[in-house]
Amino acid sequence: MTTMNTTTKDRVLQRLEAHKGSFVSGGKLASDLGVTRNSVWKAIRALQTEGYDIESVTGRGYRLSAASTILSAASIQHYVTDHRIVVEYHDSIDSTNTRCKLLAEHGAPEGTFVVANCQTAGRGRQGRPFYSPKGAGIYFSLLLRPSFELEDVSLLTTYAACVTACAIEEVFGLQPQIKWVNDIFCSGHKVCGILTEAQFSAESHAVSYVVVGIGVNIAEPKGGYPEQIADVAQALTSGDEQDEDRRAQLAARVADLFMQDYARVPEKPFLDDYRKRSLLDGRTVTVYTGTGSFEATVIGVNDDLTLKVRLADGSTTDLVHGEVHIPSSQL
Repeated sequence: MTTMNTTTKDRVLQRLEAHKGSFVSGGKLASDLGVTRNSVWKAIRALQTEGYDIESVTGRGYRLSAASTILSAASIQHYVTDHRIVVEYHDSIDSTNTRCKLLAEHGAPEGTFVVANCQTAGRGRQGRPFYSPKGAGIYFSLLLRPSFELEDVSLLTTYAACVTACAIEEVFGLQPQIKWVNDIFCSGHKVCGILTEAQFSAESHAVSYVVVGIGVNIAEPKGGYPEQIADVAQALTSGDEQDEDRRAQLAARVADLFMQDYARVPEKPFLDDYRKRSLLDGRTVTVYTGTGSFEATVIGVNDDLTLKVRLADGSTTDLVHGEVHIPSSQL
């Protein structure tokens, strides 16, 4: 586990990641980090024990193999370009959202980025469990402290969908689509889920913080997906081969893209991209509400991000919320 209290080992790894494939002298590492050379040596030994391919050559220093792909805070931070983003990595955690909210309550700054290889109690919308097996996906939560009006906070979820779809396209070369409101699909199957949670001040009624949680299926889990989601879920890559480097790249790219434009979210700069990626336009869907269900044909996404549909009698209505399902024959 790498937490916000960064250890010497973590800092050494960050420096080696920054110079991956090149030698860095023990003296320079010690000087840059303000520690002794013996502390650096101990950190190197600990990292080697954890499986990092670090070469040690007298007179040249230490070199992290360019082929090293172990997922870590350093490997993710290596790809991050926004200085506000600080990665905290866990090999296993109950929930990245739960951890991120705890950090927020203790004053963690905007840009705190909790990433995990596995979640034991991952959550989706409406309290549903989110399947988060080790080595098969990447699961992360970003802490925000927006100055938005309350009514604009919900836009962060749709913005997150656009940002994540764009990052998947860049890193994996795929063409993700978005199923209203925020599910990301590739080739007719769900590859990503998003859960946004906000905390409001009881006194000022302003937003205290927002945590945006995102889980992406990268590779098929060993044994496949559980029966209850097997027909819907899919991974970005075929087979169960882990790709640690692209997992690190994807997490970093989502965080970077999110922070780039998020202050302008109330202006909806992402609306055109959201519409272009819409999976539902022109499809006949089943809409589930709290009291029943009905069939409708999707016309498109409105400016306020509600979904305009045509009912069986020819009339139209705008959906503010609800679950929309597409028949498997249309996927």
